[in-house]
Amino acid sequence: MVAGHQVAFFLREIGSADPARRAAAAKGLSRAPGHVAELTALAGDPAPQVRAAAALGLGGQGEAAPIGPLVALCSDPDAEVRRRAVNALDRLGATGPAVAAAFVQRVGDGELRSRPVVLDWLLRFGVPVPTGALVPLLADPDPLIWGPARLLLRLLPEADAVFADLVRTGPDEVRRRALHMLARPQAGIPGMGPDADPETREAAWRRLWDPEPRVTEALLAALEAETEPHARNVLFGALAAHRVPEAVAPAAAWLADPECGPGAAEALAGAGTAEAVDLLRRFVTGPGRQETGPRGATAWELGADLLRRFLAGTGRQEAELRGAAVRALGAAGGVPEAELIFGLLDDPAEPVRLGAVAGLGAFFQRFDGSPRGGLERWRAGRVPGLPLPPPADDPAVRELARRSAERLTRLLTRDVEHADACHNALWHIPEVRPLLPALLGHPEGRVRSTALHLAERFGEMDFAGRLRLLDDAHHAVRQGAALKFLLLVEQESLTSAEQDTLRPHLERGQDDPDHYVRTFTAKALAHLDRAG
Repeated sequence: MVAGHQVAFFLREIGSADPARRAAAAKGLSRAPGHVAELTALAGDPAPQVRAAAALGLGGQGEAAPIGPLVALCSDPDAEVRRRAVNALDRLGATGPAVAAAFVQRVGDGELRSRPVVLDWLLRFGVPVPTGALVPLLADPDPLIWGPARLLLRLLPEADAVFADLVRTGPDEVRRRALHMLARPQAGIPGMGPDADPETREAAWRRLWDPEPRVTEALLAALEAETEPHARNVLFGALAAHRVPEAVAPAAAWLADPECGPGAAEALAGAGTAEAVDLLRRFVTGPGRQETGPRGATAWELGADLLRRFLAGTGRQEAELRGAAVRALGAAGGVPEAELIFGLLDDPAEPVRLGAVAGLGAFFQRFDGSPRGGLERWRAGRVPGLPLPPPADDPAVRELARRSAERLTRLLTRDVEHADACHNALWHIPEVRPLLPALLGHPEGRVRSTALHLAERFGEMDFAGRLRLLDDAHHAVRQGAALKFLLLVEQESLTSAEQDTLRPHLERGQDDPDHYVRTFTAKALAHLDRAG
């Protein structure tokens, strides 16, 4: 606390003819509340060191500090004054259009040492910044500069066009940073976060699936010029994420490539056109049938080279490429293609079998009630040549789902090593419900663990069943039960009687050999204690 006689001294000193004494007085007043008027007047002082001290002082005045003078000081000719003004506004928690405009102007200020504060503030509040101001920052050596800059770019609809151009034309480090962003096409899009309301999230997905024409053009140009397999796969992934129909022809040219074939298949699935589905289907059924394709289509003109490369591959390579194509076919095809995938669950090649499992999961994900199904129908009405997916309650879809649930659960019990693949596919097939009780009693622990997750997913697990599994012999089952109980306790979803019944089981969990079980049960106990 500043004493009264000190404040009186500072007030006399702000009238000194010496700028250093005025600056010292302003700094002294910064520690004494109630002197906004004097500090505001010093913000217009002719000496930059005094203006800098005034900005520092205003930053210490709390809610009483006026924002206008600090915003004006953000454009001061002196870099230290600008730094102090930016820091003061950030310290005060200032917001609003004036602050946003001032900070946008400072994005390209190479003399501003507190530029990371500016970039973080703009990112925190989702303020759009012009592309021209952000692109040069991607070459900055400081991660506190280029890191926020690339995420600020993603706020703009043309972001992936900028990244694609930098992949094609930028220096090595900038190219690497652009590729990193293209490998995560959803990251940073406004409205994609889990806290967004459904309408905002749907708008974000529509932006992703219906990009600006420049995004499509830039990605295709970068793909055509690319010579490195890794970068080519990243570009295929970005084309897939944006659901670009024009990706069919270049993807067809690389579908049989050992390194880029999976990425090309993903791009075809993202395109989703009848031509893309037909190409994937013929690739899946084998090169012999592929030759019968419609030779007049652009993709099939490219298919001759594709076929030669496919035939030249090893058996393992062929199987892995077919597996990737099967997964993609499930994401794009209709019921006939899903029936084809169903028949491949017994393929002699393991990559193809696993591709079939993933393909069925991708197919039924479009019919599990998530927003994805509605988005696909919306897109089908906008893109020429895109087949309209059948409704979720189509009898053929539900009958295939029933048969798929039976086959996948049998596969789960026979091939426990790939339990995660079966889990991921069954996650989208509610017809697995009647099969879960038998799986929960299966002697293999990973089968029971998978069944527990699915039972929680489809609401088939009650308190007593979950309590029994908290003492299961397999650690993964105990983990799943303990985590669910932790969530229920945090949500206050248990009755008093259930809490009393649960408590001794949680206490025994403190001696569990598994670290996660001990952690989950300890957190649940602590929450019960706080609530009690």
